[in-house]
Amino acid sequence: MRGEAQVRTSIVSRSSYRFLCLDRKVRAAALLLVLLFSNCAFAQTKPDSATAPLDEYRHFIMPTGKPINGGYVGFWELAFIQAGVGLGNVFSFSGGITALPTVAFRSQFAFLQAKATLADEGGISFAVGGNLLRLTSDFLYFHAFASVTAELQNETRYTGLLFLKLSGESFPVIYVYPFSPPPFSFSYGGILGAGIGFDTPIKGVPNTRIVAEIWNHDLSSPSKIALLFALRLENSRFSSDFGFMYFSLPLLAPVANFVWRL
Repeated sequence: MRGEAQVRTSIVSRSSYRFLCLDRKVRAAALLLVLLFSNCAFAQTKPDSATAPLDEYRHFIMPTGKPINGGYVGFWELAFIQAGVGLGNVFSFSGGITALPTVAFRSQFAFLQAKATLADEGGISFAVGGNLLRLTSDFLYFHAFASVTAELQNETRYTGLLFLKLSGESFPVIYVYPFSPPPFSFSYGGILGAGIGFDTPIKGVPNTRIVAEIWNHDLSSPSKIALLFALRLENSRFSSDFGFMYFSLPLLAPVANFVWRL
């Protein structure tokens, strides 16, 4: 039995190693393509005017009170494909799914979101919405949220967000097939959460913006926070965000986001 367990452990270790090597190669190739596309995109210049930011429907990932203008496609972390579209000046729909190579579809993460901008006047916008978060096919979470965004004359923006977890397990145990065991788990308890978003242009540096967010998914436990800080490079058709996110586990992780506007 002990020998059999060692063999199984060895097989899982080799499989995990091959998966990680393949994932690194895919990430490197995708990053090279992004750099090539972004170099071409930044040959254009963003109109120099005191107007709202081009990605006004979000900060980094936090939804603002503003609707999506037109549509977009992009990806987070080189592996989470996303897209969104706006209908008029009210309704916004977005979604995404991970595309991790060799990982079974049942173990991919995904989300769907709908938002309605109910007021947008005098630099203040207000929206309500809901989303479905898929942490593998075994764990589905439904949320409702409301966001209020204030825009200043210098293009600085602040957003306050409240969200309610309507359903979902508090302690999901995630299996990544076909590479499990072992699974990983975390706490996603609480019902009411909140977030604050901020972004502002860098004075004297065209086409750049500082982006920051703070999240707490359980207001009954103030220590359960996530902090995000990123630098955005943007023009009229493309934006790229690079930064770090700190989790109270503790964990510090790099983050990236790339968006093409349609």
